[in-house]
Amino acid sequence: MAFVKVKECLTNPRQLTKLIVVVLSECVYKILYPPITSYYKFRYNETIKYPSLTICRRPSYKNYLLPHYGLKTTSMDDYYAKTFLKFPFNTTSIENFLNRTTYAFGEVIALYGFNGSGLKNNIKTRSTYLTIRGLCHTIIPQETVTSFVVGTGYYLYLSHNARDKTKDNDGLSTSGFEIYIHNENDVITDQDNVHSEFLYLETAEDMHVTLSVQTYSQVSTSKQPCVDDSTYSKSQCMEKCFHNAIARKIGCTVPWLRHLDEEYPQCSNSTSIDSLYEAFNDPTKFTESCNCLMPCNNSIYQYQIENRRDGDTISGPSSQINIYFQSNLVTELTDVVSYDWNTFLADVGGSLGFLLGLSVIGVVTVLEEFIRIVFRIKRGEAEEEKKIEDDNKLPTLEPSNGESLKSVMEFMANCDMYEHLQKENENDTKY
Repeated sequence: MAFVKVKECLTNPRQLTKLIVVVLSECVYKILYPPITSYYKFRYNETIKYPSLTICRRPSYKNYLLPHYGLKTTSMDDYYAKTFLKFPFNTTSIENFLNRTTYAFGEVIALYGFNGSGLKNNIKTRSTYLTIRGLCHTIIPQETVTSFVVGTGYYLYLSHNARDKTKDNDGLSTSGFEIYIHNENDVITDQDNVHSEFLYLETAEDMHVTLSVQTYSQVSTSKQPCVDDSTYSKSQCMEKCFHNAIARKIGCTVPWLRHLDEEYPQCSNSTSIDSLYEAFNDPTKFTESCNCLMPCNNSIYQYQIENRRDGDTISGPSSQINIYFQSNLVTELTDVVSYDWNTFLADVGGSLGFLLGLSVIGVVTVLEEFIRIVFRIKRGEAEEEKKIEDDNKLPTLEPSNGESLKSVMEFMANCDMYEHLQKENENDTKY
């Protein structure tokens, strides 16, 4: 049944308030903040792009060289205040120190292969200085693979010189390699909260690892915004913001700081190095102002150790590892907006019909009544203006209606009669 009490709805404050509350709170809010629905599915890819690998050696520094630079510590892992107090800043720099005391790419990754071939242009590499992890090396694949067997994945032969296996306080071997599996655009940092997990390969160990991938596509909303850019990385954004904040505080730069917006001189005293390490140990106050959003599209790589065994120690304490996809099955999680204008209109109609007894015909009736009220108000305003205009108008001889015309005609007839009588009086006077 149509809603017949239209005037009551539009004039009764209670009914009108109910109508506004229903429309605004229930429907308009969903348009501004639409609900999100997640779809979970599996898909077979014909091609798959491998993740990047970042490899950090442990121990990270050539500890036997540290005393040559005035460092009393036996390892950079045990850094404490005043460690660089006796560092010869007047004869060398932090950059030269890092070049000599860290392990270059060839000293860590002796041999490598990808997609069935080694030493080819199908990968690119980069190296990054970290305060505790030394010099870490990243391998980035440049092509996708179409076969999913061990031979089309990564093969790495990692060189080491520690023959005795010792363990730290956590029971982890102090001689080995930290291997981070991540997206191409992500970076491993000293304050890494995203890639806190890593695959650890000990010296003289042979390991086979299989990979699986999950993709997540997020919808950017006002409550949870994200960046829809395939080249964007939150870890790069955080690193740049954090490093620029440190450089501004200490007023100088070192190889540990990257992507600086301004040019700074090289740090040349132990006080600035101590301040840098202090900032790296407590990054919270430097990253509070960093507005780094999450990317809208994410790929999460998971690994499973299929086999690990002690390697051949005859040729030395080096290790080898194979990392590959065993299947082309991809797990997808996709967010979509589940509220649009069609749903909005249906929601409005359903809500009003349920709460106010309003149907489609009733909506049309309400609109017609609203239009009538608007025209009635406009017509009343026009008549009021015309009345005011007529009241202010000066009287003229020009007739404005039928009655005025009659008055004018009578006035003219009286004038003619008066002239005729006046002429007869003049003639009588002559005779």
